[in-house]
Amino acid sequence: MEQQSDQSSSAAAAIASVRAVRLPTQLTDLDLLIPYALIAEITDVALPEGSIQLGRSEATMVDWRGQRIPLVSLEAMNGEAVPTIGHRVRCAVLYGTDPERALPYYALLLSGVPRSEQIVASQMESAGPQDNPLWKAVVRTGGQLTAIPDIRVLEERIDQMRLKQAESTA
Repeated sequence: MEQQSDQSSSAAAAIASVRAVRLPTQLTDLDLLIPYALIAEITDVALPEGSIQLGRSEATMVDWRGQRIPLVSLEAMNGEAVPTIGHRVRCAVLYGTDPERALPYYALLLSGVPRSEQIVASQMESAGPQDNPLWKAVVRTGGQLTAIPDIRVLEERIDQMRLKQAESTA
């Protein structure tokens, strides 16, 4: 009976904590937390020559591992200023989660080096209601205001950007 209780408590502890990656962006007063399992790679990519579209409703297509994937700026998607960027940028490439979308990967613009950390649910405190549909929750962890994105909404917006750009170039 004791062994069963130990297994139950370790399973509950595993559910109460999750490995996540804190992605550095230039969002005003807000960190971004993504589950570790969604990160395909943290890498540098070369931006295409000519106009780079990183706006509220625009993405730019970049080459990553032999395929073209959309790169977006969360700052721009949230109506904030687009960070100053050069020809090469650091990004987090994420796995797409919706098999119905033709979006197997997409990239988020970064402004520094990500940190992997173990997040414990009991250490998170609600930061109040959020009116931004991109965020599933905004919490305070370790004294920092942290956004947890709604991955489905984020992927839907990126896919709409990608399709809109494909139509405009056709």
